[in-house]
Amino acid sequence: MIAAQYKKLFLLKVYHSYYLNSGEVAFEDLEEDDRQTNLRKYNWQDFLRITPTQATLKNFKRFQLLYRFTNEGIIVFSRVMEENVQESFISIEQDLVLSFLISYKDPYFENYTAMDPLSNGKILLSNFIPEHFQEVDFELMPTESENTVFSEAFVVPRESVDTYFAEGVNPNEGNQAKGLLLVSMQGENGNLNVTNVNGTLKVNPTVFKINFDNRSTYWTYHQQANNSSVTTNSPKPLSKNGFVQIQSDSDFDEPNDDLSELQFPNPSVERIRIDENNYYSEIYI
Repeated sequence: MIAAQYKKLFLLKVYHSYYLNSGEVAFEDLEEDDRQTNLRKYNWQDFLRITPTQATLKNFKRFQLLYRFTNEGIIVFSRVMEENVQESFISIEQDLVLSFLISYKDPYFENYTAMDPLSNGKILLSNFIPEHFQEVDFELMPTESENTVFSEAFVVPRESVDTYFAEGVNPNEGNQAKGLLLVSMQGENGNLNVTNVNGTLKVNPTVFKINFDNRSTYWTYHQQANNSSVTTNSPKPLSKNGFVQIQSDSDFDEPNDDLSELQFPNPSVERIRIDENNYYSEIYI
């Protein structure tokens, strides 16, 4: 019996600077060994969930597609013909759209991500402009070569995503999601296509990539011994790896002899407050 053959249809990489940077040093500026070390520890599923909708699960079975999670993202595979690996085993319709729900796995995701709270909006990542979103302004999902950073351009009104499912298999399916990922076999332009215009699979599959930037906050140190507080004079980056050194003589506006004796730990992501659009990390020492 001959085993079924599968070929990559497309990939989505999900990167986050909070996990990949080291202190104040950006991931791309690290030495190669350090980059590989951070990548080995990295897993986007620590903070997000991306799950196929019910309609897409049916299409996976119908067209004999598979999806797999890796530490860096998602890979979707297509079963292919034994004699021609560029031809899908079951012809993939060119208007096929695979849809996925995006939700937070880490409840503190918005605390350390450079984004506005999603109170009235939802994330939309799409390689084409669906008819449902024709009246909504949003940026198309970037490919890996673009190295685009996530911004409010990928956020659309909440109701536009919620109503997308109104006529679907489950009308309430997207209500609790934080966002929607849509991948059409034919994207808005050639670079965003998943399959060739003749329906065959690309020799080099399309690689989409979304980069989440880490948030920078003002760091407020509360000294419990003398019931006083001091705040850095500029925002500092939040980073899971590495350490941001705070200097008592330069990172605070008001010199204080008492500060020179203190140790300044980096903050956790749990204690953050917003005041006049500025974000503050609270640290008790």
